[in-house]
Order: sequence, then structure tokens, then C-alpha cells
Amino acid sequence: MIRLSDIIMLSYKGLTEKRARALLTIIGVAIGPLAITMIYGVTSSYSDYIVNQIQGLGQNLVIVTPSQGYKLSERDLDRIKGLDHVVTAAPFYTTQGYLGGRPTDTVFVYAVDPDFLLKAITSLEVLEGTPPTQADVGKGMIGYDIAYDDNGHRVYSPGDVVSVTVYVSNSNGVSARRLNIMVSAVLAKYGGALFLNPDKSIFVPFNSARLLMGASDWSGILVLVDSPTNVDGVARKISDLLGNNANVISFVGIARIASSITSAVNFMTFAASLSAFAVAVAGIASTMITSVMERTREIGVMKAIGFTDTQVVVLTLFEGVLMSLIGGAIGIAGGVVGAFQLASRGLTISSGEFFKVTIRTAPKFTPGLIGGVIGLTILVGVLGSILPAYRAAKIPPAEALRYE
Repeated sequence: MIRLSDIIMLSYKGLTEKRARALLTIIGVAIGPLAITMIYGVTSSYSDYIVNQIQGLGQNLVIVTPSQGYKLSERDLDRIKGLDHVVTAAPFYTTQGYLGGRPTDTVFVYAVDPDFLLKAITSLEVLEGTPPTQADVGKGMIGYDIAYDDNGHRVYSPGDVVSVTVYVSNSNGVSARRLNIMVSAVLAKYGGALFLNPDKSIFVPFNSARLLMGASDWSGILVLVDSPTNVDGVARKISDLLGNNANVISFVGIARIASSITSAVNFMTFAASLSAFAVAVAGIASTMITSVMERTREIGVMKAIGFTDTQVVVLTLFEGVLMSLIGGAIGIAGGVVGAFQLASRGLTISSGEFFKVTIRTAPKFTPGLIGGVIGLTILVGVLGSILPAYRAAKIPPAEALRYE
């Protein structure tokens, strides 16, 4: 009975006899694993980061914003508060501005109940100071990047006054207002957030929107749900309640959309990589058919000394699989290197000058990903070698020994 070590030795011998042809085939096989490993590793890492960031902004939070031409009212707020599974709800106002006299130093200003904000977005932490109450008009919490400069030097402390110019929309259009806000608290460093950048934001009590900014309309309503499992149901009820007058979104829903987008990108990557695997199958088939023809006499000798048809098939198949495994290993290694190179450049998400976040995170390589790539490469070797193996097994020994 032929041993596994004999199969490996004979397969390796067959590859080394035709190095150039085998090398070209191995390179062709490596393209598919390289593409899948590199792109899946990067997109999976970015997807996990984005989903975690979104969910960190409040898995129990639903945001209601008015449609164009509609104004949210106290009546809408009371109706939302009366829904099942709604813990509480609060209006908010948001606008963009800049610090002091530097239009390039842009910030977000949010007018919202501070207690509600910290309860809804549990990942926000107060570094120092005390959050203002609803009655503390003129006081506010500032983000870490406002309190400290790029070198980590303190710029503002609790008790200091921040001068910020904001743009306010009202019935008379858009006007600029200068606000002087006393720092009540400084928030801890949040990091590269999406959709909300706490590090470059100022949070003031909701009453400040009307008394300091002169804003008459709400930007929206924040709704706190009792459990993430009830968020979708509450969002649907609010949509039914307000109809086309409002847009209803949740961070859980956004996270789900982000995951589905990543899944679609990965599927397209896999579909595109299948063409590379198909070419690899054809390459292995061509190489193995040529190898079988060139080794016809050798196969005849093996069969004459006792090799069975099954053993010849196994030997031929293993030679093709060996080429695939070598190509797969090269492709996976190249994909890992390429993924780290891509990840080092970062992913920049921006919207104009104000909102610009660069994500840098290490690629993610799971056992499932590596195992799947290895399985595909083995399948490529088997599919490419099965026909040449069948032909090799059917060569008559007597005819093979006469072959020149």
C-alpha cells in the first residue's frame, strides 16, 4: 500500500521537474486568496469599528426629526412619551458654529437636557466638573478637543468662558449669534465618532436654544427606549404616529445598515474573486494534463509494478492540490501584508470642512476567513486535477511503456 509520504515525495518531484510551469500556475492560484484575504480583512475590521461606534452612541436611542415644512411640537412630544416601552423623550436643537473669531475652528452646539443626554448615550463620560441642569442657562459641557489643543495642552477648564459664534435658523432666515458659555464640565476623550463628534461639541441645556440662540423650532426629539430589542417596534410606532411629517432613525438601525453594506461589499469581492479561482482551475487543469502526457511512460511503469488506478488518481490529485495549497499560502500571506498596508492609510469619512473622521484600525482575520480561503484553494486543486487524474488512471500499462 502506498504511503502518504510517498505521495508527497512523488508530487513534489513532479512539480520540481517543471519549475517554471508550476510556478506560473501557483501564481495564478494565489490571486484569488490574496484578494479575498486582503479585502475581507480590511472591510470586516472597518465594519466592526463603525458598528461599535454607532451602537456606543446609544443602542436604546431613537431620533425623530421633522420633515421639510413640518414643526415638531409639545403635542408630538407628549404622544411619543405615551408609547409603550418609551422611558422618556426630550427635544433638542443643534447647529454649527466656530470658536472665538476663528471660522476654521468649527464645533457643533447641541441644546438638550444634559441628564437625558448622559443617560441615553452611556459612552459619554464627564472628565471633570459637573453637568449643568436645565435651569443653568449659559452653562455647558465641552468636548475634550475643545478643552485641550492638539498637543494636549489645556485651553479651557471648568469655570472658564467659551466664546462661540453659531448660525441660527428662524423665520427671518439664518443669522449669526455670539454666545458666551461658562464651562460647567469637560467630557472625556471619546475618539473618532461617527454621526456625532462629542470631542468637538458643546452641550448646553435645552432652554439655551430659545433664550441664548433665539431658536424657535426644534431640530428633533430624542427618544429613550427601555431595551434595544424594543427599538425597532418603537420606531415603527412613531412612524405610524407622525406619518410623513417626521423621519425616524435609530443607531441600532444605522448599525444594521452599516453591517449590510459591508456584507454586500464582501459578497461582491467574493464574486469577483471567483473569476480568479475559475482561471486558477483552468490553469491547474492545463498544467496537470500536460504533466500527465509528459509522464505517460512513468505512469505505465508505476502501474506495471503494482500501482492501482485509485493510487494513480490520488497521486495526480494530490499534485494539483499541492500546487493549490502553495498558491493559497502565498496568497494569504500577501493578503495579510496588503491588508495592513491598506489599513495603515486609514478610512476617511468627511462631510465638508467640519465633519472629518479618519478611521485607523488593524485588519481582522478570523479562523473562518482563513479556513474558508484554504478550503477554496483545495477545491480549486481538486477540480483542476480531477480530469487529468481520470485520464492518467485509464492509461493502459502496455501502451504507456511503449510511449516515447
